[in-house]
Amino acid sequence: MGDMLALALQASLFVFMIGSLGAVGLGVAPRDVLAPLRNGRFVLLLLAAGWLAGPAVALLLLRVLPIDRPYATALLLLALAPGAPFAPAMMRIARGDPAYIAAFMAVSAAVTAILLPLGVPLLISGATANPWDIARPLALLVVAPMVSGSAIRGLWPDVAARIEPIVSRIARVVTMVMLVLVILVYGRGVWDAVGSHAILAQLIFVAAVTLVADLAGAALGAPQRNVLTVGMSTRNIGAALAPLSAIEPDPRAVVMIAIAVPVTLGAAAVAARLLRQRCDS
Repeated sequence: MGDMLALALQASLFVFMIGSLGAVGLGVAPRDVLAPLRNGRFVLLLLAAGWLAGPAVALLLLRVLPIDRPYATALLLLALAPGAPFAPAMMRIARGDPAYIAAFMAVSAAVTAILLPLGVPLLISGATANPWDIARPLALLVVAPMVSGSAIRGLWPDVAARIEPIVSRIARVVTMVMLVLVILVYGRGVWDAVGSHAILAQLIFVAAVTLVADLAGAALGAPQRNVLTVGMSTRNIGAALAPLSAIEPDPRAVVMIAIAVPVTLGAAAVAARLLRQRCDS
């Protein structure tokens, strides 16, 4: 029974990554990404908040609030992977600029696939995995689904419009199934995480990164600033999970990343509802 549940969990993780990022791509035509990328300030802030401030906050937090190595490894992976597949929905609630939403997701996926393999040996002590071993699952399970979905959107927008809600619905269902399976397979691990300060570390990390991103984006217009802030409050669970087997075999790392789903979803929902007032005023 345990082996069947573990196999089902692996299958759900695969479908989750393919489906969630594919759904994001289906909602983004390639041309929608280009105009915001000419805004150098936005791109620079996105890169700085995502791959300088995020890891820096995580490293500082781990010095102040030490947790077991598997939890710390997972937190650092999450720090290198901003932009959850559900981020666009939260950004729209925050009245984010649609073009900048598309650009944020495209840049986040591409840069994560490049910098996460390079950042792992720099941030995670003892990580000896070949960068290509980390980059390969990211390319296949993060970049490829989004690029494929975006290509369909650009070439056959009517087809993309019809299948995107279906794929998104499947991804949401699989996400719930995945969380249930994590509890069934790693139930003791989830309980241990509650008493280990691991969840507290996640909450502090998400709050700090969200605040840093919002302060950094003060020079942007409200719709663009909200995209940056809400996007940084979320983490790409699929990207963090993809290279995990090559870095940390301890199942507690999987538990830590899975717990990030409700943590970042809740943070993004709160931020989106607070920040929308900035655009309404």
